[in-house]
Amino acid sequence: MAGLAALLTTTGALAVTGQPASALQNYVQPVEVAWTDNAQPTRSFPAEDAALPVGSWQTAAGDKHTSRAYFTFDLSPYLGQRIISARAVAGERSVNDCDKPRELQLWRTENPTTAPTWKSAPAAVKKLADLDVPGAPCPSTYLTTLVTDEVRAAIAARQSRITFMLRVGEHENGLQWGRRVNTLGVSLEHNHAPNAPDKLSAGGLACRDDLFIGTTRPEFQAEVTDPDVNETGGGDQLTATFAWWPVDRPAERTEFDYSASMPSGYRFRYTVPDGVMVHGGTYAFTVRATDQYGDTSDWASECRFTVDTRVPARPMVSSSEYPAAPYEPTAFGPGIPGTFTFSPNGSDDVVKYEYTSWDSGFGTVPADGPGGTATVKYTPKNAGHHRLEVSSIDRTGNHSATTMYEFYVRQTAPRITDGNPTGGFGEPRELTFTPGMENVVEYSWQFNDGEPATVRADADGTAKVTVTPRRGGANMVTVTSRTSDDLPSGTGEYYFYLASTPTISSPDFPLDGSDGPLAGTPGTFTFAPGMPGVTEYVWSVGGGAHHTVAAKEDGTATVAYTPTEAGFQWIEVFSRTADGDESETASGYFMMFSHAPEVTSSEYPAYQESGGPGMTGQFTFRPARDGVTGYVYDFGDGPKTVTAAADGTATIDWTPQSYRVDTRGLVRLKVREKIGDIVSDETEYGFYLGKLAPTVTSQDYPPSGEVGGPGIAGSFTLTAHVPGSTEFVYRHGTEEKTVPAGPDGTATVTLTPTEVGGNYLYVSSRTDSGITSGEGVYYFTVANPN
Repeated sequence: MAGLAALLTTTGALAVTGQPASALQNYVQPVEVAWTDNAQPTRSFPAEDAALPVGSWQTAAGDKHTSRAYFTFDLSPYLGQRIISARAVAGERSVNDCDKPRELQLWRTENPTTAPTWKSAPAAVKKLADLDVPGAPCPSTYLTTLVTDEVRAAIAARQSRITFMLRVGEHENGLQWGRRVNTLGVSLEHNHAPNAPDKLSAGGLACRDDLFIGTTRPEFQAEVTDPDVNETGGGDQLTATFAWWPVDRPAERTEFDYSASMPSGYRFRYTVPDGVMVHGGTYAFTVRATDQYGDTSDWASECRFTVDTRVPARPMVSSSEYPAAPYEPTAFGPGIPGTFTFSPNGSDDVVKYEYTSWDSGFGTVPADGPGGTATVKYTPKNAGHHRLEVSSIDRTGNHSATTMYEFYVRQTAPRITDGNPTGGFGEPRELTFTPGMENVVEYSWQFNDGEPATVRADADGTAKVTVTPRRGGANMVTVTSRTSDDLPSGTGEYYFYLASTPTISSPDFPLDGSDGPLAGTPGTFTFAPGMPGVTEYVWSVGGGAHHTVAAKEDGTATVAYTPTEAGFQWIEVFSRTADGDESETASGYFMMFSHAPEVTSSEYPAYQESGGPGMTGQFTFRPARDGVTGYVYDFGDGPKTVTAAADGTATIDWTPQSYRVDTRGLVRLKVREKIGDIVSDETEYGFYLGKLAPTVTSQDYPPSGEVGGPGIAGSFTLTAHVPGSTEFVYRHGTEEKTVPAGPDGTATVTLTPTEVGGNYLYVSSRTDSGITSGEGVYYFTVANPN
């Protein structure tokens, strides 16, 4: 015979994994399966099609056999874990005689060292249960019993395997009690203890050697995790216990237990209460985790720290370039860096400094050793009063009070003098640069967004440049100087304004806020230049497309425009010279008024159902403004026009030709009024047509009750309600048919229903001219003859 490993068969149950997933039920398969036969006492047999004989059975030749089944499970993945529950699960594939009581027994045996045979079967240790669930069918696919104590005992004894046997009890030799069973499985609920917590911190600082914290009420933190994770990513719920003590007095250990449970990966926090820690004391803390099953982790590696609540002294600040003088200018200026030294002022545990300046923001700089100094470079950007705010930070993170270091940066920017301050557009201006500091040898300057330029200073430190402004509006010149020692100055600025904005006028559209004309009224705008040399204008209305128009010899231009929308409007325009110089943009604002006619009808009142196909209605249009000459209207079949009477009104007749099924009879009449070529806004007048659908009567198949039957014909009388109807269109089932209407507007049709229950007859009428009613529905019920 092959070894036990060769006896493993596939059972169709969940496969065992090398590592259990979570503290939830896992269905575990045996790693070794075999059955024995007293007729072949030295042989061991594997399961066939996951079915094993148990008890007595007979071959086709009439030979009698008696068998038992053995199942060995691997417990090694669960050693050291809590076994919450274990349940053996078996099922019957077939039973020789279901009239006989079930005597299927579950036993624990010794673990076999070789393949079990009838002659060398493993010794039976204990009968565990009779697998006979009350009320279970025969055969039963689910026979179960708890084996928790057996599995726990094996785990406690560090046994890596456990073996169970299925056999028939007192009537093992009786053929009527024999059966075939499925492979036994174990539904196992197990649990790992949580991991030892890690990522400990105290007072907001990660635990490390030589840790100091700056509070007597530190918050302890630790991340708590558990190895049990199920298939959806969930896991055990955990609590934490914090313990802390003075290092020199471990007997004064204090523990705190959380009552709330949190998921794996949660960071637990605990704050030490007031009055129990002191400055200079050295303490330790640790954490352990407990899961929902009561299993507890190891204590985390302890975290030691010393409490240091002494705040460092206010730092000292000094600078040779920018000495403290809050109201007196110093020798340096904007753009010239200075060195500032921060010193601890007697505090021996300062590790860094924090500083803030008005124009350079925030920064930190490390000390050159515990209790050491630090140096920073700081370059003032502007002249005038400056302030550095500096604080010391010790090894615990304690901040000192802030030192305010104030100094005054003198103004070094060159001055700019305009030799032609009233110069106009395109006229040159000579600018003189005068130094704001000694030994100036050069100036760097820029006009608007042009290219920067450099000019040498004369012997007296001044320099002259010429600019010719060709841009309307604000213009700016900036300049800095440089000394023979290569020191920069601050920036001097000179602004001047050139009026260049064109003007806008209009004889048609008031730009002074008064009432404007009707939307659709054409008009003109005239543009006049605000600077010399204008050759064209670029204009737009309402932020829309830009249009370009050439200027006339006098520099003006006129454009035509017809506003199509009512309401607030604006026009914008700027001018341009032949050289491409552009002016500022001018804006003008005007108001256009809307108008739309009023629509009424007594035959077809607004948003009510009335009339119908073939029924003429009268519609009256009334003007919203004086001077209306006509109307454009549309019932949805294309626009038509009508001339207005002397009083501005108009009346039309309209006869609907059919019921509009797609809109459920809704008709949207749209009307605009005309004043000459001006067309108004649209008025929408909605109303609903009546269907005027034919009515149906039948004595054979009335609309109530169950009558007739499949194959029994019935007469139906159709009555039209559209005047002049000459035929009916009807449908019972899928085929559409027609029948002529009589002089009285009626017709009779014969229908033979084929379906029991609800039946529908759909009917409409129409005239020779094509006027079609809406479709009516006649419902009747056909009786079931059975």
